[in-house]
Amino acid sequence: MLADVIDTPSPFAAVQADPFGFWPALRSRIAGLGGDRVGTRAGDDPAYAFHTPYVDLPPGPVRCRLRFTGLAAQAGALTVAINWLDAEGRAETVRSWRLRLGELARDGGEAVLDFEADATRTYAALAHLYDPDPASADALTVTFERGQVRPEETALAAARVDMAARPVFRRAVALLSDAPATLADPVSQSCTAAQFDEPDYARWLDRLRLPPHRHRKQWEYVYILRVLERYGALAPGARGLGFGVGREPIPAMLAAMGCRVTATDLSADDPRAGEWAASAEHGGPDQLRRPDLCDEAAFADRVAFRRVDMGSIPGDLAGYDFCWSSCALEHLGNLRAGTDFVRRSLDCLRPGGLAVHTTELNCTSDGDTVTQGGTVLYRRRDLDRLAIDLVSRGHGVMQLKYDLGDLPQDDHVDLPPYTGDAHLKLALSGYVSTSFGIVVQRGGA
Repeated sequence: MLADVIDTPSPFAAVQADPFGFWPALRSRIAGLGGDRVGTRAGDDPAYAFHTPYVDLPPGPVRCRLRFTGLAAQAGALTVAINWLDAEGRAETVRSWRLRLGELARDGGEAVLDFEADATRTYAALAHLYDPDPASADALTVTFERGQVRPEETALAAARVDMAARPVFRRAVALLSDAPATLADPVSQSCTAAQFDEPDYARWLDRLRLPPHRHRKQWEYVYILRVLERYGALAPGARGLGFGVGREPIPAMLAAMGCRVTATDLSADDPRAGEWAASAEHGGPDQLRRPDLCDEAAFADRVAFRRVDMGSIPGDLAGYDFCWSSCALEHLGNLRAGTDFVRRSLDCLRPGGLAVHTTELNCTSDGDTVTQGGTVLYRRRDLDRLAIDLVSRGHGVMQLKYDLGDLPQDDHVDLPPYTGDAHLKLALSGYVSTSFGIVVQRGGA
């Protein structure tokens, strides 16, 4: 089951890994393949195609090269994933791809998959064929080679080191602060009128091509982008994951800045999507295109869209540099579901990655609140408890500022039907609510 090392003129000896070395006795879903050339028995997973052993790779860009000999397939898609295994035996997916087998067969049976390796982990390639259409091959080789080092990857690697070392993530004197919330130095904080007058707000509105409105949803977009900017997450090539994106401008803005984005939203078939579709908030790839922010070619290259239930995040969404959601977690049915989502979103990040989520803050009561239903309201004590729990798990939480503002606009409460402006605080289910952002850095080596 050990990988063989073969000599090549590349900067490190390429590693040829036995495609069936992890489960040498299993038959592959691709007829003609399997351990010991053709596996002797079927496994518990009928979609299993191949699984290499975990191998040591040098840090930096790596290319996984698949070569099928005699591949025959008319249709179907092979899902290939690169998984890492750490010293404690935990495995997570780094990247995954869907390869159209018909096209692969016509193109000679070779595919190249690029990812970035870390010296502290070992890596394996595994694949599944879920499509019922038959496929067969005479042989398969899997080789890990040094990938091409591009200037943007060098800059991204430096940005990741800088992001993890930001002094703001050192333990704060206190997790809570009474200081005013600002965009100049954003932390976990409330939406306040003073932030709309800051230079950073005007600068981001200009980049987003948005007219100024004192509306908390606009603040959420600016706040999320400003946090990512402030803590070094917006390097070209950085990978971002958005949850419940609807029709936000954020994916297009990130793509224009050189980030690679996976934007997700509920399936249109999900009954919960009906409310958002009725209010023009449920989105898809076409609704995310913003030619005024990002040209079509760059958007198509850098933005992928998936249907994802925030209550059941697929395991292959992993290894991202940052993730975000804008007032989505309070719509998951109850308070616990929202906080569970925040915890689970950290599993989608690489160690040191950044999560930025906004939600509803109950400004009226730290006792009674809306605990379940279509929109729940988080109290200070709910967010405090979440922050303490995350810190206890080894993550870093930005200091919490429950500043509600001291300007006249902060005292105004918008009543239904809500306006397009002067909408920092609103009456909701018998309480006053505003937007609150929480920022978390995933812990771990």
